Amino acid sequence: MRSGLPAALLALLVLATPAAALEKCLTGGSTLGDQRALATLRADIDAACPCAAFVGGPGADRASYRRCARPIRDLAITSGALRPECRATATRGYSDTTCGAVGKVACGRVQPSSKAKPVGCSVKPASRCASTARFTETACSAQTHCSDVVDWTAGTCSDVRARAPYEAGVRTITFTKQSVVSPATQRPLDTVIWYPTNPGAGAINPTYGAVVNAPVAPGGPYPIVLFSHGSCGFPLQSIFLTALLASQGFVVVAPPHPGNTITEFPTCGTPAAQAASFVERPNDMTFVLDQILAENANAASPLFAALDPDRVAMSGHSFGGLTTYLVEAIEPRVKVAIPMAAAVIGQQSMSVPSLSLLGELDTRVSNAAIRTVYLASAAPKHLVEILDAGHYAFSGLCFPGSDCNPPVTLTQDEAHGHVLRWVRPFLETYLNGDASYSAFFLKPLPGEAVSAQLQ
Repeated sequence: MRSGLPAALLALLVLATPAAALEKCLTGGSTLGDQRALATLRADIDAACPCAAFVGGPGADRASYRRCARPIRDLAITSGALRPECRATATRGYSDTTCGAVGKVACGRVQPSSKAKPVGCSVKPASRCASTARFTETACSAQTHCSDVVDWTAGTCSDVRARAPYEAGVRTITFTKQSVVSPATQRPLDTVIWYPTNPGAGAINPTYGAVVNAPVAPGGPYPIVLFSHGSCGFPLQSIFLTALLASQGFVVVAPPHPGNTITEFPTCGTPAAQAASFVERPNDMTFVLDQILAENANAASPLFAALDPDRVAMSGHSFGGLTTYLVEAIEPRVKVAIPMAAAVIGQQSMSVPSLSLLGELDTRVSNAAIRTVYLASAAPKHLVEILDAGHYAFSGLCFPGSDCNPPVTLTQDEAHGHVLRWVRPFLETYLNGDASYSAFFLKPLPGEAVSAQLQ
């Protein structure tokens, strides 16, 4: 043996080594810990070596930035905060930046034909950031770190976490309909509608994550995303997603489902309430779609001519995921579907392009049943399992327990990052027809298990 050590001794050394130390950075059971350690290191470097302070010249050039960052990386490794296996990843994190690199940009590259590196980034002069027949390059002037270009823009320079190019506006309109279960009973649906407004339109209301009653930004008509909340949930349960989508050019329409909302807890979760909601929910969503399109046609409405009736997505979480299946089956105006941690009752399938999202540790719904629905659905379709995440990864709510138990599970912010990384690219690709966003499907983030069938 080239090491000169007996095979038995080598075997003992391997057994004595912690499993995590044998795993490459951002792989296996070490993935979540590595992600957190690298995020902490990035924050520490940003605090000690702010990129904006490195503007070129003596003591403020790129080499100076690297000298500032290097000992912070070394301390993280020697202290045990960062595994030695992540040294190279950490080094690239602060080396591949524009900090102190005057006249250079983070240049994102998309090369679908490359299996090894379909998405990449390098720092170079903007004049040299140019596409060829083999790949597309884009100068990402808003990003300073190549790691962000790869993870959050997939080389396209469009950051799925950014409120851009709009701000989010919001208003609530009550649409009243008859109950399906009890026709003599009226169901007032206080529907929350997020939409694009101009940056600087007003103060953001934290309850909605948007500017209340702001005017709709010019530039429409905008695509519609219907959102159905979970059982004992409410329309505002996922504003990390709904408000952000509005700032990115979508109109998100989220009605409540009376009898099955958090304001009616605990009766909202009884078998009777669940059975009634199973019948009422699909009708709630199709009715609200009718009403919102009537607003679109009404010259007196603040939403007049703001919506595109030919671009409608259906989405929802938990019972809202089941509602997504049910609505997609009966509503031909729905062009794409995004069920998130969906409850499954009966034999479901989808006939439109779909993005099915689930959490690895979900104890509230059956992941096996979600996978069965995915397999039965028509292509194109994507199934994304967020590792170390439970049922509430898709909500702003976090009920303590095995489904939301940081640091064992992802924090809400960590989980939400994975959700954002998929939802907008899916909508842009399959609802808006923007092929550039398909780059996001080429390289999943660590901590995601992905299946897809495109044809």
